[in-house]
Amino acid sequence: MNDRFWKIYNAYIERDGCDQLRNWLLSTDLETAPASTKFHEAYSGGLADHSVKVFDELVRLLKSYPEVKVTAETAAVCALLHDVCKLNCYKTEMRNKKDEYGRWVQVPFYTFNEDFAFGGHGSKSVYLIQRFMPLTDEEAVAINCHMGASAQDYSVYDAYRRFPLAFLLHTADMAATIDFELVPEVKK
Repeated sequence: MNDRFWKIYNAYIERDGCDQLRNWLLSTDLETAPASTKFHEAYSGGLADHSVKVFDELVRLLKSYPEVKVTAETAAVCALLHDVCKLNCYKTEMRNKKDEYGRWVQVPFYTFNEDFAFGGHGSKSVYLIQRFMPLTDEEAVAINCHMGASAQDYSVYDAYRRFPLAFLLHTADMAATIDFELVPEVKK
């Protein structure tokens, strides 16, 4: 899917600064970064794969909500770049684990170690993108709020009301992380 990441990026993202952002992305570990340490897409290249899955899901949701009007460029910016805060943060270490025969063996695993800590997950992505390329208010809010809200965080609910794209990006991100084949059937 890394090829698809670049095909989508190059096809839809054309604003000022997109070339500088592309160059920065190419200088990071985007091609090999996992999307998480052990949850969704926890493998080499998982972050790019996850971003493409979020794009596909966001496009599907936008078709289901035609009243939410956004450009293809905005959809690509939000979906592909919502997790750039994770770039250069995953490290591979080794740990002991029993194999299928009960023997201890060394296996690799991912750890998360930020060299540059900046606010929260979404706000760091917004900051990093805007170092190279401007975002609209709607894009910045959507990326900043893509992780959802706690019960006490009324500002995210307000953002979702004012910018429906923010809610749809959050929903697309969540849907892209769930393997529905692993969800147990609900018994009636």
